[in-house]
Amino acid sequence: MNMQSNRPEYASATCETHRNVGPRGVHGGVTLEFERSAEFSFVSEVTWPAGDNLDAAVENAVRKALAKIQSIYNYRCRLVAIKWHPVDSCQAGFAFVATRATHAALDSYQ
Repeated sequence: MNMQSNRPEYASATCETHRNVGPRGVHGGVTLEFERSAEFSFVSEVTWPAGDNLDAAVENAVRKALAKIQSIYNYRCRLVAIKWHPVDSCQAGFAFVATRATHAALDSYQ
């Protein structure tokens, strides 16, 4: 049975992490929505704190996650919400949660 055939037409997931690593934590929180499309695209609908736009980190993590699960479908990915911590939010935290949200939305951990 081809597991790819079970991929949804539309899916969304929210993921957040806050881990302590030394004197500073690693934090990120995203809500991603996926919709099948003719080709991959990424759209951010969020407003980041001034000087801290991590759209590229989120998009890169989504692309890598889709490649890892070898999705035969293309998706339009929308970043619709973030959770921000004024001290601990960072690129690593947002990349981690974007990967997890992609997997969760597309149910690829089977």
